[in-house]
Amino acid sequence: MESAIKKSKFMIKNWWLLLVVGTLFILAGAWTINTPQSSYVSLVIIFASFMFVSGIFSLVFSITNRKEIDDWGWHLAGSVFDFVVGAILFFHPAVTMAVLPFMVAFYFLFKGFATFGFAADMRKYGDKGWGWLVFSGILSTVFAIMIIFNPALGGLTIVVFTAFAFFSLGFFNIILAFSLKKLKERAGNFKETVGEIKKSVSGE
Repeated sequence: MESAIKKSKFMIKNWWLLLVVGTLFILAGAWTINTPQSSYVSLVIIFASFMFVSGIFSLVFSITNRKEIDDWGWHLAGSVFDFVVGAILFFHPAVTMAVLPFMVAFYFLFKGFATFGFAADMRKYGDKGWGWLVFSGILSTVFAIMIIFNPALGGLTIVVFTAFAFFSLGFFNIILAFSLKKLKERAGNFKETVGEIKKSVSGE
């Protein structure tokens, strides 16, 4: 499967969106770690709301970029899943409270594996920051596994693990944003160089 980064002009043109998302993740992690006593209850609503909202934006992204992304149907299916599950959990908080540790764990586990894929892509493009992407993916995966194998841990411990997972995803998105910015600048410089060569060859 070819890289989604390679095919998607939207990702390159709007690299700053990942910077915003990363900043929001870090702010969420900071808020969670600074208010641990009240965070567990609030985390239920926040997590459900995040899935719901991200599902909406991902759905719009998938549809509007269906011609630029290979296998966009999988992106569409994932977006619908986030939207539906987020809506169900948001309107049934009692269920969310019961399964929150597993929901958080598998969400961060999925994000961790996705991070490894992005890191491999960035390495192929010669970006030097791919190692940091791998590191953030490892952190996210480790925190997810710790929650999965310890679902009976106290609410405070779950909150702390979740906070650090937020931090790792935040740093991942910020690093990826600047990596994509570099790729965009490199592509722009390459285009200018080709244009100059064409002019010199044609004698303009």
